[in-house]
Amino acid sequence: MRPANPNAFTGNPLDRAAAARKDEAWVEAQRRHPRAELILFHGHELLHERLEGRSRLLPLTLDALEAVGGPEPVLLGLRGEVPVWAADAGDLASPPFGDLGAYGDLRSLAPFLPPDELAIAGQAAWLLSWHGRHRFCARDSGETISVEGGGKRVNPRTGAEHFPRTDPVAIVLPIHEEAVCLGRGPHFPPGMMSAFAGFMEPGESLEECAARELAEETGLIAEEVSYVFSQPWPFPSSLMVGFFAAVSDRALTLDPEEIAEARWLERSEVRALLAGGGPEDVFLPPPFAIAHQLLRRWAL
Repeated sequence: MRPANPNAFTGNPLDRAAAARKDEAWVEAQRRHPRAELILFHGHELLHERLEGRSRLLPLTLDALEAVGGPEPVLLGLRGEVPVWAADAGDLASPPFGDLGAYGDLRSLAPFLPPDELAIAGQAAWLLSWHGRHRFCARDSGETISVEGGGKRVNPRTGAEHFPRTDPVAIVLPIHEEAVCLGRGPHFPPGMMSAFAGFMEPGESLEECAARELAEETGLIAEEVSYVFSQPWPFPSSLMVGFFAAVSDRALTLDPEEIAEARWLERSEVRALLAGGGPEDVFLPPPFAIAHQLLRRWAL
């Protein structure tokens, strides 16, 4: 049983069939499966069906992809016995099958897709982006090919293997007594305040990354760092790892290149903001962002 995780892009229901996909004959059989489904992207936009107040994925058949001369699909996994594939038709001049549904950016669609479908769409976007960026071998620049249904890429000349990458990011919520500190990056809209974040560097643990990023961006010194939960983030390939960080005091020394402003908010203020009230000059990240869920976990 998987532990409860409130974050968007989690809860993927597919069996990724890691062992079975090593058999190319099995993979080919999944391509010929009469009920195989295809999740289709055109660049960064996803084909979906718009409903009243919500959306849902609009799966096609693999025959539909072949009919328009689309690219090689990747196998996401099995839903029961039904294989689910994904492909990016971004090389086509116009989005195919637009008459069947609508295309939309995954970030924009995130609040409207069912959680399990959003997790599948996130996996698809992640893998398709990786394949698009790793067509050539990092060792000798030779062209790579997709194998195991898209589970990895191989340089057929040298045998070098390349696997989908994940970039860990520490998301840190500093806490002092009954208050948390939130910051606004220079690229954030005015008033939007969030947790602090940074990519893990070579040779450090995630806990060390959390403490380092917090010190670099705010001058706050973490006395204790505790893991809360994580979130896959397919833009394009991050794993957001959420932490609470107990700090010794509230004195701030901001890095102006990273943080435009920061402020301490009491628990009562955060609760009010989560309920749609609170300080009028502050708003929080949307619920599909891990920073929102960290604040909710702490405040409520």
